[in-house]
Amino acid sequence: MKLRLEWLGSYLPGPLPGTDELGTRLTKAGFIVEGVEGNGPGACLEVEMTANRPDGMNHRGLAREASAALGRPFADPGPGRLAEGGRPAAELATVTIEEPSLCSRYSARVIEGIEVRPASAAVRERLEALGMNPISAPVDATNHVLWDIGQPLHAFDLDSLAKGPDGKPAIVVRRARAGERLVTLDGVERTLTPDHLVIADAVRPVALAGVMGGLETAISERTTRVLLESAHFDPGVVRRTARAMGLHTDASHRFERGTDPAATVDGLERAAALIVADCGGTVARGVIDVVAREVPRPRVRLRHARLEAFLGMPIPLPRCVEILRALQFEVTEAGPGVLEVIPPTWRVDVGLEVDLIEEVVRIVGYDELPEVLPHAFNPTWTEPTLAREERARDVLSGAGFVETCTYSFVSSEENAPFAGGAPGTPAEVANPLGEPFTTMRATPVIGLLAAARHNARRGQPDLLLFEVGRSYGMAGTAPRESRRATLLLHGRRQVHWSVEPRPVDFHDGSGAVAALFAGLGAPAPAFRPAAFPFLSPGRSARVVSSNGEDAGWVGVLAATVAARYDLTEAVVADVDLARIDVVPPPTTLEAPSRFPGSDVDLTVTHRLSLPWSDLVSAATAGAPPELLGVDARYLYRGPGVPDGFVKTTLTLRFGSAERSLSREEVNGWRDEAARRLLALPESRVDGF
Repeated sequence: MKLRLEWLGSYLPGPLPGTDELGTRLTKAGFIVEGVEGNGPGACLEVEMTANRPDGMNHRGLAREASAALGRPFADPGPGRLAEGGRPAAELATVTIEEPSLCSRYSARVIEGIEVRPASAAVRERLEALGMNPISAPVDATNHVLWDIGQPLHAFDLDSLAKGPDGKPAIVVRRARAGERLVTLDGVERTLTPDHLVIADAVRPVALAGVMGGLETAISERTTRVLLESAHFDPGVVRRTARAMGLHTDASHRFERGTDPAATVDGLERAAALIVADCGGTVARGVIDVVAREVPRPRVRLRHARLEAFLGMPIPLPRCVEILRALQFEVTEAGPGVLEVIPPTWRVDVGLEVDLIEEVVRIVGYDELPEVLPHAFNPTWTEPTLAREERARDVLSGAGFVETCTYSFVSSEENAPFAGGAPGTPAEVANPLGEPFTTMRATPVIGLLAAARHNARRGQPDLLLFEVGRSYGMAGTAPRESRRATLLLHGRRQVHWSVEPRPVDFHDGSGAVAALFAGLGAPAPAFRPAAFPFLSPGRSARVVSSNGEDAGWVGVLAATVAARYDLTEAVVADVDLARIDVVPPPTTLEAPSRFPGSDVDLTVTHRLSLPWSDLVSAATAGAPPELLGVDARYLYRGPGVPDGFVKTTLTLRFGSAERSLSREEVNGWRDEAARRLLALPESRVDGF
């Protein structure tokens, strides 16, 4: 943002400060001067303005900062006493505020008998130095005031405003009515909605409040009577209107960030004085000043001990008072070492104690802060949910998966196939930025699929991806979200260079889910056959935790869904981390047995639909403590096996930490396990 040295100097009595010194001091105070254009009084400073400091986006505001930073006095010459005459302004126009929450104050002045001419050379020179093109004295006066004190104004041709029932031209601050239209100063006709705040006359909208005026009521060469407006608008409504209309103006830039509610009349006085000086005419007596609501000023307490502890350096209390008063804060003592501070009306960014601490230290200088190493931090606790998520990331990364981080916002089309996999109904975004950001995802798998498509299209089809994130749904009107660990496997699975690669399958996905449970110290899950519209029939399952709760799903992606992402035979899984029954880590270690164990095999012919968990339960139910585990060794379907059946070879591992096992014991336990397996429906055990 450009600001002119001579203009700044008009608020700093005495000789103009040098650009080098001024730039250095302002930069240290938080207003970074990026460069200087030109020399002498006409030099312009390029200043970086942060969004929270709209008070500095004008010459008077930045001069206040320069005064405090340089230790020089500040003086506002103001417009002087304005000569008035003719009829009272209240007899020439009326102002009504219908939306007090969106417009706290609206002030207006009337000037009659003007002749529209160019602005004075001094005004034109200042505006041109800032990169603006002079238009006419009334318009240039409003722009001059905006850059002078930061108060946006607008000038209406009073005779073009429709009159109300009392016969006076009317100004009404209201919401637009659906379907109303307004041709703005840029010549574009705009359709309005009740979301937009407008300035209207007695009949129609004549300006977008805080953004841009209308063409029909603009100042022209024929204008002889002017109504000057100066208002304080809610930043939110101006921001929404400007974005909806695709407009960004100098006025909206300031209103969106917050303007001084006490500056409306001051802005009118300055603009009216410039207009009369350049165009002649008479300023009607009085100001039409409608205050719909008072904007309160916060009272903030500053504890001197807190300030020094926060900054880690001593700053005398009198110095703190001096700095705050130089910035025109009202300061009183509220007790020993405690100040009660009221910010000026233009400091809309100050409301907390830390804000006052920042005010003090930026004037003292950030470079004065001591360089001290932070104290060592030894955490004594961890948040359980976050610790579980971090552990899940470690387990999946260790299993060879690559972590992704994808958007929670997806399109309704992307979300639709998976909507049934999450509880409730889809969570739609009330104010989306547009497609594909209209819906909160039902599962992070949606993002994994998009990432897989991106990689597959670039010649990287062999993928192991995971994301630990959140899924969303609606239970009635209440949003519901859950923390999930999701997986995607695609392409070939190459366990080792010596093993021929093979396509990933359901068992790779279920094995990864089982590894996740094991890595979290939870009992192994069960996989129950289940049908999901987005998974292939017969190759999908629900994940069931050890306490019987539904913990998620795993399976091969349905061909129709996979085709949308240019994928084939993708395996996906979604696990609710809150459903995993995590046990505390062991505090002791158990050494491996020094006695040899014994493995025996049992081959069971059973229906393909029989869950693996039923086989394990049958083999382990009533088994002795010496049965250490049950694993699957072979799976066979082919000649000799009836349709709908499969042969599964189980390996039973026996062992003891106290003794060697006899062959007779092991054979007896094997036979008992075989009898339990034979009790399963339509099952046979080879050799029994």
